[in-house]
Amino acid sequence: MNTLVKIKEYDAHGGPSNVKMGGDGHSQTSTTTGRFVIKSIEKHVSYGRYAMWSGIAWGTEVKISGNIVMVKQLGSWKKLTDVNAQWGKYKNDQKGVTDAVLKYQRDLYPNSPIPTKWLFNDFGHISVKYFKDTNNDRKMNGKEYIMGDFIHTTPPDEAATAGGRIFQLAESHGCIHVRPNDIDTMIGNGYLKKGNTIEVHPYNKKMIEASPKRNAAGTQFEVHFYPGLYKIAVYKTM
Repeated sequence: MNTLVKIKEYDAHGGPSNVKMGGDGHSQTSTTTGRFVIKSIEKHVSYGRYAMWSGIAWGTEVKISGNIVMVKQLGSWKKLTDVNAQWGKYKNDQKGVTDAVLKYQRDLYPNSPIPTKWLFNDFGHISVKYFKDTNNDRKMNGKEYIMGDFIHTTPPDEAATAGGRIFQLAESHGCIHVRPNDIDTMIGNGYLKKGNTIEVHPYNKKMIEASPKRNAAGTQFEVHFYPGLYKIAVYKTM
């Protein structure tokens, strides 16, 4: 067993402790507890229920040409309504699509009301995805799969960060929300990297452990999320 020594703390906000309906019509579930291994760090693209705003990768080039929203994918421009079926439902209402995108841009970035990049992906500029390593080989194989809970940022928090505004992290649908600058720091410092462990503690744990003991499997850092305390603690393995 290794002793873990706490070296950093960051704000984080998970899902509610009990399931409830979110304002967007999707249910908000609690963040799944347990120990997990990071599988990937990437810009998330949704193909399911969030495919509307999140079906386009964060930072994709955008332009409005003749009142039609165009996005640049794989080097060529295409109508937003040709990207996926969710947007495709509105292909006969290009003005409505344009109005919706312009309104979201204005709400987030009042000083730059015409979008040039897609800053509307619900999962922010980067997502950290992890899996339950049931056979303890630290590789995703067999029946293992990426969890539905990611560590990510949100468009309003990205906008507040870009504008230098103070903000509070909002409750998630089960994912772990963190601040945009903090996720960059945690990735840059190697706290969040492929193969590292993420542990999600129970909601009723009301104290951050200073030096817990774990089998750290040769990794340098572990990231522990305490949903009841709205904090992520970073531990160095000794």
